[in-house]
Amino acid sequence: MCHVAAGFSDAMIEFAKGFATWDLAPGHYILQAAGGVVLDLQGRPIPLDYRFGTMDDIRKAMDHRRKFVAASSLPLAREILSAMTLTG
Repeated sequence: MCHVAAGFSDAMIEFAKGFATWDLAPGHYILQAAGGVVLDLQGRPIPLDYRFGTMDDIRKAMDHRRKFVAASSLPLAREILSAMTLTG
């Protein structure tokens, strides 16, 4: 995601295994600060607020992986998701 934020690429997709929270969060923060977006595969924005209120919340989050599209703009992210759902 940092490559997208820096302008080296326009987008990246993770649809196989997913990223753990500790892998996703730093790049997510940098990309969003640079004006990019991170959407889940249903097209919903993934918020930066992971809502870690307790140690138990953090432990649960570490076992969860997220699949996503990260792009330099919302229209591009939506276009990628649309292309991924085309059947033929």
